[in-house]
Amino acid sequence: MLIDYPWYFVLLCLLVGAAYAAVLYRWGYRFDRWLNVLMSAVRFVAVSVIALLLLAPVARRTVHERQKPRVDLIEDCSQSVQLCSDSSFRLTVLGDGLSDHCDVALESDASNTGRTDLGVLFDAVRPDVSAVVLASDGINNHGQNPVSVVEHLGVPVYTVALGDTMPRCDAALTNLRHNKIAYLGTSFPVEVTINAHLLRGQHAVLAIVDEKGRSLVSQAVDYSDDNFSATLSFSLPAEEKGMHRYVVDLSVAENEVERSNNVLSFYADVIDGRRKALIVGHAPHPDLGALKEAVESNPNYEARVVLAEALQTSKVNIKDSNYSLVFLHNLPSAMRQVPRELDGLPMVFIVGVQTDIPRFNALHSGLEIVAKAKKSNEMTAVFNENFSLFNFDPSDGEAFEQMPPLDVPFGEGRVNASLQTLFSARLGNIDTRQPLVAATSQGPQRRVFVWGEGLWKWRISDFQNNASHEHFDRLVSQIVTFAAATDNRNRFIVETDRSYSDADAIVVRAQLYNEAYELFNSPAAMFSLFGDSVDGDYEFTRRGDGYELTLGRLPEGLYRYRASTSYNDATLVDEGSFVVEATHLEQANLTADHTLLRTISAVSGGRMVYPDQIDDLRDELLALKPTIYTHTRYSELLGLPWLMLILVLLLGTEWVLRKYHGEI
Repeated sequence: MLIDYPWYFVLLCLLVGAAYAAVLYRWGYRFDRWLNVLMSAVRFVAVSVIALLLLAPVARRTVHERQKPRVDLIEDCSQSVQLCSDSSFRLTVLGDGLSDHCDVALESDASNTGRTDLGVLFDAVRPDVSAVVLASDGINNHGQNPVSVVEHLGVPVYTVALGDTMPRCDAALTNLRHNKIAYLGTSFPVEVTINAHLLRGQHAVLAIVDEKGRSLVSQAVDYSDDNFSATLSFSLPAEEKGMHRYVVDLSVAENEVERSNNVLSFYADVIDGRRKALIVGHAPHPDLGALKEAVESNPNYEARVVLAEALQTSKVNIKDSNYSLVFLHNLPSAMRQVPRELDGLPMVFIVGVQTDIPRFNALHSGLEIVAKAKKSNEMTAVFNENFSLFNFDPSDGEAFEQMPPLDVPFGEGRVNASLQTLFSARLGNIDTRQPLVAATSQGPQRRVFVWGEGLWKWRISDFQNNASHEHFDRLVSQIVTFAAATDNRNRFIVETDRSYSDADAIVVRAQLYNEAYELFNSPAAMFSLFGDSVDGDYEFTRRGDGYELTLGRLPEGLYRYRASTSYNDATLVDEGSFVVEATHLEQANLTADHTLLRTISAVSGGRMVYPDQIDDLRDELLALKPTIYTHTRYSELLGLPWLMLILVLLLGTEWVLRKYHGEI
């Protein structure tokens, strides 16, 4: 018995019982001597026990519990097992024979994800198991090494080896690689590996077919070896915009065991990636050609050179050309204004000797030039390492410092705080700190300034010094990419990947911005999905400051979505598409890996058996000893019914004796 009070509290309880009995039967009731002693003793015991119970004592006792041996049975139900000759084998035949002696639990991996992760199968193992039995073909094509997982279990793992380790007469398409994005009007590469076993001397044809059934490429394959492997490369045309499905089909040779692994499908998103740049000059100038060549060195851009006169006389129409940015060379000039058709486009100004400085300053572009004389200076470039609007390699900066000077109109530059200088101007050996090449991302459009003309000399010098135009072309390409970049100002934005695997759970997230472009998620948001085999309407769940929706795993196919929400009596919508691609890991290899199973059993202290040895494994598991757990239990004496019964009997006996002798 344990109490939380000092030991002398027990003596105090006994003294209380003795005092109570003495007062009651020595100075109170008078009976025969023997009866008086008996009733005093009964009252002493009852009162002392009641007083002790007020101290909340607890009783400590040691308990021994016997637990049946725990055996966990795990079945690998992956596609490779379902396609093997032992696909009908079930561990229930083992579990039925163990149920009387062992605590048996059966787990089956029926996720059908198209890949096998044996390490994850062991996550279902219960604590305090005595043994684990895994029925599998040993094919592991995803996740970590299962051997390292088993080593940390600390219990023997018995494996039942399914499937056949001998290569089968079969050919399979494996390791398909392709571009997920292709640009319209170009070609994109596709690479596929063919593995064939025991098909020497036979022939097949590999074809790639588009969604319209047109054969894009076709190539004969001769199996020259019983363990044949070859990687074929193709180039497919990107002729139409949008997401397109392609099928790689390998014709079936004679005696092939499995035909499902002869077909693979993939998707490619063809986009019109070539953006347009317009180069407008005051007059013919070699800079215009140099800029056009540099812009088109980026395969995503094309450039057009026009003169301002042609725009102003309507000889050239640019209204419907969707230009992403414009270069203005020596514009505005004394004779030519900046055409109104170009309003709203990002602009790159090349300020030269023909530029009308007052008209230029009237544009409030972010750079103001105070002209001091109608002449120019020759200025070389000084690289600014603190420039941060786009990444510019310091080695490129050093290359430009060695290039010829530009012809810079004489004057003083005044810049706003948002303008960053990439190259400052150097006059002889004096760093003027005036911007030579600068940019700003503030305001309605991004703008870049080159204060000086003669860029053609930079491009020629680059080739003379480095046998290529890479430094100059890279500078112009980065300027174009920066200036033409547009921010997504939609206030309701859905975030999805372009493609998913059919083995992955798809999670879609969305963000909603108020007028100040602050995140919030007060209104409800809906999501509608449209696919070949799955359609549905869902409601986003609020998560943090945004929205989240778990779609789970979807079948292979092309899906479109439309998400919407309402805010301030306006409906905000975002639409898009994504594809779900099939996982082909299981069909690629159907040869069982019993070596892995044998290793798993060896490192854990178990052993590997075959399905026809399941009775031997049952006998071995029946020999497992039960587990004896010894632990200490504590219980309050106040809650013991037998103690309450004793107190009632003592007090009842005293009451009966007193009543019998006429004191009650």
